[in-house]
Amino acid sequence: MRMTKVLTVLICMLLTITATLAQDKGEQLYVAVTKNNTEAAAKLLKEGANPNFVKESGWMKSNVLITAVNTQNVDVVTMLLDHKADVHWKDGFKTSAIMYAAHSGRIDILKLLLEHGANIHDSDGEGNTVWTAAKESKNGEMLAFVEAKLKEKKSLRAA
Repeated sequence: MRMTKVLTVLICMLLTITATLAQDKGEQLYVAVTKNNTEAAAKLLKEGANPNFVKESGWMKSNVLITAVNTQNVDVVTMLLDHKADVHWKDGFKTSAIMYAAHSGRIDILKLLLEHGANIHDSDGEGNTVWTAAKESKNGEMLAFVEAKLKEKKSLRAA
């Protein structure tokens, strides 16, 4: 009986340590992305860091993909997408990566997100959409691109 308790405690400790190490890699990835450290992000992803790691601070949540989009690091965005980052995940404001990309005016990042399944019709449920984010970017090329994609999707639905 005593040996069983000792083994149970050891197994619990091992599981806790393993979970902590995995969490640390996700946290390290988040920090690397916030600092635009492409090399560190690549290394951490190669070592198995979670490309869908979520950083929480009170009610606010953000993941590494949205953070990479907001830092406008196309190389990190590409790496995260290649490691199956969730393009549909929404932060504490119910805003997705594609909406942030549209707002930033970075068409290259928006195109990458679309290629990986992001929704051009995405919204936050409060009236903000990819189109309104593109309009706020004051980037005419971005707005024209988003409008063309929206028309393209509309004509595909009508067919």
